[in-house]
Amino acid sequence: MKRIGLTTLAAALFLVISTPLLAQEKAMTTSTGMELVWIPAGEFRMGSTQEEQSWAIANGATDVFVKPEGEQPRKATIKEGFWIGRTELTVGQWKKFVAATGYQTDAEKKGEVSRAPNGSAKRWETVKGANWKDPNFGMKLDDNHPVCCITWSDADSCCEWLTETEKKANKLPTGMVCRLPTEAEWEYACRGGTQTKFWWGDRVEDGKGRLNWGGKDDGFEFVSPVDHFGKRGRNKFGLADMLGNVMEWCFDDFDPAGAHERCHRGSDRVVLRGGAFGGSFECSRPAAVRCASRYSAYKGSTYANFGFRVVCGMKTDFDDKPLSPLKSSTLASTKSTTTRNEPAPMADSEMQKDAKKFARNQSIIKGLYVVKLDNGQRLGSAQDIIATAERVASDRETICDFTGKVAEDTQISMEEAERLLKVRYPVWQAGHKIRFSYGDKYAKQAGGSAGGAFAVLLLSLLDGFQIDPGYAMTGDVTVDGKIREIGATAEKIRGAFLEKCKIVAIPAANKENLSDMALLYSPAMLWSAQLFSIATLDDAAAVARKDRSENLTKAIALFAEVQARLSPNSGAAALRSPWVYQSLREVLRLAPNHLSAEFMLRAANNQLPNALSLGESMEQIWAAAGPLLGFLFADYKEPEKSKRYYFDRVPKETTKMALERLDWLQMRLNPKTRDLKVAMVDYMVSLDQLHRASTFSSGTLKQHLEKRDRVLGEAHKLGVDRKVLEEMMH
Repeated sequence: MKRIGLTTLAAALFLVISTPLLAQEKAMTTSTGMELVWIPAGEFRMGSTQEEQSWAIANGATDVFVKPEGEQPRKATIKEGFWIGRTELTVGQWKKFVAATGYQTDAEKKGEVSRAPNGSAKRWETVKGANWKDPNFGMKLDDNHPVCCITWSDADSCCEWLTETEKKANKLPTGMVCRLPTEAEWEYACRGGTQTKFWWGDRVEDGKGRLNWGGKDDGFEFVSPVDHFGKRGRNKFGLADMLGNVMEWCFDDFDPAGAHERCHRGSDRVVLRGGAFGGSFECSRPAAVRCASRYSAYKGSTYANFGFRVVCGMKTDFDDKPLSPLKSSTLASTKSTTTRNEPAPMADSEMQKDAKKFARNQSIIKGLYVVKLDNGQRLGSAQDIIATAERVASDRETICDFTGKVAEDTQISMEEAERLLKVRYPVWQAGHKIRFSYGDKYAKQAGGSAGGAFAVLLLSLLDGFQIDPGYAMTGDVTVDGKIREIGATAEKIRGAFLEKCKIVAIPAANKENLSDMALLYSPAMLWSAQLFSIATLDDAAAVARKDRSENLTKAIALFAEVQARLSPNSGAAALRSPWVYQSLREVLRLAPNHLSAEFMLRAANNQLPNALSLGESMEQIWAAAGPLLGFLFADYKEPEKSKRYYFDRVPKETTKMALERLDWLQMRLNPKTRDLKVAMVDYMVSLDQLHRASTFSSGTLKQHLEKRDRVLGEAHKLGVDRKVLEEMMH
């Protein structure tokens, strides 16, 4: 049985209280209001197998879509991460482009578009006067519908305008432009880490309620609003409508011999991907609306179902050779990676005249982490993260890297911090390498919650301020400088206290978790250290630096006096004493983000909740179940084998400890989760009985599985889908 890691439980909590599993993916919003999602560099297999192609032909696809997919999947490497629109470009976003430039589309100039009717007709029809303003669908297009009737040239012109607009707004990451996705980028983003026919799997029927395709059964004869299907319609990168709705232009010219890893030029036709909305023609049939399906058209083709999605990425290079098929023996071995194997490019000598120089050679900050124990409980800790600006004997651009092994999400969070600082300071002094290392240098670090700490470290190296050695922080970071919500906040704060950290910063979005912390541990934790909320990188740096602002310095000094007057046994009465109460109010006036002062005033006024938040209650139930949680998905088809393989590996005291923890939680749980807790207790008791039994009887197993299903049912009521939960638990 696989152990359930810390990040799994944190992700489970996030599922309950917010958006889907990958809702923590990095995102930024352009100056024009377009939301882009960060897609990390990596490898994948482009194309489809002969088995998939045979299935597609048997289910209504033709060689127009299938033959260009290649004989076998080919290994493709995305060397640079990129941003891509969460949705297809909308009518509202297109209107901003037209309003700013007065642009006229090719369809407007031509005075017509081609459209596939939704009846039994066998040929495309020409619709006079139709264009993006009115495609003649018999319905009004709102601002949140995808813009359509767009040619490749129209889309490319819009991207050029976006590049200039974002440059002027200082929101375009260094070296990047707005453009259409390359064909390889599009398929990589569409698959979201999968190699199945569709991004959700291989079954057509599982696509119901996920996208607009194949006729009126999905509720739309023509286009649907973008992201209409919500979290069910988003892939694991959080991208909506990657299949269906409108076909999406790619940057590449079309090569009928197969797709290219790098952008291809050399044809008079251009690639389209993703299939389209319902109709009688092939581009909307499920067999043709697959991740690997390829279509092509001329750059000036005016079709009613053509739209696009914007990428913000590096300028493309070109290739004239299609990818070679992978040998069957290598198909299963391709894995994504974010490791930097490529050397940094040579620095531009002219730009180096205005480069930002490093004001410090080294900075240290404490990041907050959680470790998972064998009994399912979690312990927080504070660990030094060290950033060193090393001189290297070259004139290459300065990049960041780690001295040891880290998990992919840690790598991504560091690269996000680097990207953020390169937006602020586009050119860094060349001939350096920023090396991140940890106090525990032999452990493989995991988790994206150190992103904010990486960003503060880089800012310290560049601006020269010293970080307070008693400061610790947690929080992810995005390229627009926002500190994002994280999981296991209470445990991380407690870990900071145990490590004697005096100043602790957490994301502003996590501040209500302090009530959970006080309930789980002790109200005294509110004043065991000085807790601050941080919403941006600048907030984090302001609290982290030793040379703080005058008001912040006064607030910290005054709160230290309050701490000296209180003991771990102090209660609300002590907080209501006139001097303490007025001092807390003054601290909050001087530093409005001083969470300790805010929550102590709440406690003094009896305004703290007496139950855990819904999300923390769910997480505590999963944590209490610990290693036994995996039994929710045990295979009981071979009972004796299951007994030997699973139960014999569980320590005898595990069930007892789990039940004791659940009993302790009873009066602290959010009322909405108490039925789940009762179901979990019943299930644990049944599991213990099976553990002790010498054999399994069919009747005992039936009762046990009924109790198992009740746990899953209660979780489902609280917003956790069984399939998602099973995926996360394993």
